[in-house]
Amino acid sequence: MILSEVGAELELFLLDKENNILEPIKYGFPSDEMGFLIEIRGEHSDNYQDIVDSLETLMRINISKAERLGFIVGRESSLEVSKEFQDYISEKYRHAMLPDHTRNIYGSKESHHTGFSNNLATAGLHLHFSSRRIFSTKCLQRELPIEHIVGEMDNKYKEDILLSNRIPGEYELKPWGFEYRSLPASIDYKKAINVALNILKEVK
Repeated sequence: MILSEVGAELELFLLDKENNILEPIKYGFPSDEMGFLIEIRGEHSDNYQDIVDSLETLMRINISKAERLGFIVGRESSLEVSKEFQDYISEKYRHAMLPDHTRNIYGSKESHHTGFSNNLATAGLHLHFSSRRIFSTKCLQRELPIEHIVGEMDNKYKEDILLSNRIPGEYELKPWGFEYRSLPASIDYKKAINVALNILKEVK
C-alpha cells in the first residue's frame, strides 16, 4: 500500500491597528525561526478536508487570540518593513547565522530564507509532499520526483508567483519528503491544497 500525503504550513503577519508588524513570540503566538511571522502547520493527510480543517482550526485559534489582544492577523504576501525593525529581528534571531537549506529546480541562488527582500517582509504558503510504501511490519519512504512536482506547481501558479514577487522553483528537503515554498500567503490555500493532492496522486 502506498500512502501519499500533503501538509500545509501558512505564514501570517501579526499586526497592530496601525498595520505595523509585531513580533509574534512576544505575545505567545507560534512563530517561525525568523521571528516576525506567525507560523501554523496543519496535519499531513491524503484527505483534502482533513488538511483544510486542521489548518483552519489553527487559523481560528490565532485570529481569535489576536482579536482579544486588539491585534490583526494578516494574510498579505508582503508588507513594507522599517530598516529598524528588520535590523532588530535579524540581530535578535541571528539571521546571518541560520543555514539556508532551500534549493531551486532552476538553479537560482535567490531565496525566501530570511523572509526579508527589498524592504519587504514576505509570507508564504508552504506545501509539504511525502509518500510512503506501507508493509505489514514496516513502512519505507518513497523518493518523489521533486523537479516534476515543483515544476507542475509553478506552472499552475505562474501568475500568482510573478505578481507577488515570490521565487519560482523553491523547495527544501525534509526528513519526510520536501516542502514547496514558492506560493504567497495570500493564495487561496484550499485550491492550492487540492492542486497539490492531484499532482501527488499522479506520481507513480
